Amino acid sequence: MKIGVLGGTGTMGLAIASRLAPKHEVLIGSRVVSKAEKFASDIVGAIGTDYQSAARKCDSAIVTIPFSSMALIDPLSEALSKKLVISTINPLKVENGLAVYGLQKGSAAETLAARLPKSRIATAFNNIPAGFLGQGKLPRIDVLIAANSKSTFEEASFIVASIPGLRPLYAGPLHEAQAIERITPLVLNLASKNRTGSLAPRFISRGENC
Repeated sequence: MKIGVLGGTGTMGLAIASRLAPKHEVLIGSRVVSKAEKFASDIVGAIGTDYQSAARKCDSAIVTIPFSSMALIDPLSEALSKKLVISTINPLKVENGLAVYGLQKGSAAETLAARLPKSRIATAFNNIPAGFLGQGKLPRIDVLIAANSKSTFEEASFIVASIPGLRPLYAGPLHEAQAIERITPLVLNLASKNRTGSLAPRFISRGENC
């Protein structure tokens, strides 16, 4: 599968691209093509290019840009038409030393869906710090996915599960994206307040061997 990582030269974008490259052709999309090409040269199976080319050539896309840069997606609407687009975006801000959720209503994923009305939108990777993906062997981490249909979830799940250690879990329709995105500031604050280092979610079933 050809997967476009839009915003792929950022910390999270590069971490995801590196994990997906062993099993997929990864198109790292950036506003600065030379930067994308430079980073892609260090990842076997990755190609550096611009946003438009990555969006046009990919089968599915992962958006890793900041919420404040969401307007960069608008020119890609036609190129991403009828494709799965995964949002990793968390609209966060810092108040009094704490990470807080930055929206009064809705979610980043729903905002992305409004900008890409012809695409199938899902959430994924929202609650995983880039540092986890940069490690060697991953521990089991649960990836919460919200999508408006089970078939869209299955598409996103296929991409998530292609990274060893990640377990996709269906969280319901896209309006549940806010609940998923809100976990991220909680996790960041827990790690900071308790000095645990980076944290990522894992849900344990009764009787499961931990």
